[in-house]
Amino acid sequence: MSSTVTTTAAPQNLDNDVHHTAEVLSTRWATRVVHALRRGPMTAGDLLAADPIVPVSSLYSATRSLAGAGVITRTPAGSGRYDLSLSTTGQALAPLYTTALAWAQRYPKPGAPIAQAPEMIEETLGLLAGSHALPLLTTLGQNDGLAYPQVVASLSARDKAAAYQRLLTLEERGLVVRSGTRRSYRWDLGEAGIALGRVYGALSDWTAEHQVSAAAPVRAGTALAAAGTSAVVVASPARTAASFSAPQVPERPLAARASAAVLRGVTLELTFSHAPGPQPASLLVTAAARSR
Repeated sequence: MSSTVTTTAAPQNLDNDVHHTAEVLSTRWATRVVHALRRGPMTAGDLLAADPIVPVSSLYSATRSLAGAGVITRTPAGSGRYDLSLSTTGQALAPLYTTALAWAQRYPKPGAPIAQAPEMIEETLGLLAGSHALPLLTTLGQNDGLAYPQVVASLSARDKAAAYQRLLTLEERGLVVRSGTRRSYRWDLGEAGIALGRVYGALSDWTAEHQVSAAAPVRAGTALAAAGTSAVVVASPARTAASFSAPQVPERPLAARASAAVLRGVTLELTFSHAPGPQPASLLVTAAARSR
């Protein structure tokens, strides 16, 4: 396969912000806090009463993280208490949550017990928060099957060994697939990885519009921090730069659709004040345009 090497700058900066935002929004219990606050301002005690499953010991860290990102606001209510409420930024999470939940329902985590909607949303966003995940998925989304040295071409030398373990984790989750023999594996996005581009698109648009993490540093030691403001990607002529669209995949068997229906039935109901808007073009995945 012939390929060319190109350097990109702006997408890497955007990925820095998206990575940090994904870390914040995938914080355990964060989605339940946001969902509860859609009913109106609450104190911490009100939140615990509204959703008793949230541990008292975890509520402070979740609300602090969300407040730091501007998703919720804290207003002094006397006696050392605060009224917590959703900001405009937090209210705008509805389309992102809808998109993430739809992906999680279609691609549930293999072998995991049935989860409720908030946990499914957090697990989905957590896939984009993992170290090395965005650079690896981006590279695979821009190319047909690549050998490992090509997949990690944009990473620093110290990150390449850790990136292999991340690839294995992504493979286990069904986001990437490999083919060939042990000494000549070729890596590519799986169906779930291509579809995750829609979640990335919603997350990146929300991040850019609300500037949640523009000034926030990326956690030290991640591939994004090591890569700096530019990254080298391998671009294949076989791929075309096109807007992300829903992957063209065969309809799932009836049994699989029935399982998904059961899963949707037991998840915590999430209602939003408006329907999700049109899905944005994704910088993560251009693979949807390729012919299979």
